[in-house]
Amino acid sequence: MKGGHFCLVVSPKAFNQRFKLAMVCPISGGAAPVARDTGFLIPLLGAGLKTDGSIHAHQIKSLDWAVRKASLVEHAPPHIVGQVLECLMSVLEE
Repeated sequence: MKGGHFCLVVSPKAFNQRFKLAMVCPISGGAAPVARDTGFLIPLLGAGLKTDGSIHAHQIKSLDWAVRKASLVEHAPPHIVGQVLECLMSVLEE
């Protein structure tokens, strides 16, 4: 896969710095009908961001940000982050 890959970091900065890892949800333009139908695909359209696509809240991953040479592109608005965290908590609390 070439080019930039985008994601939303959901772990706190202190965790990311201590472990040199970040917990992230990928962002892509791909369709995921089951995720969309169950509310786990959060669209960025209309959020006022440069990044477009949808956040896949059902695909949380750990990312070694130092090895991947990850960099901050922009901050997501609180309502977007809140939606993603609600999805994650719904899975963890069941």
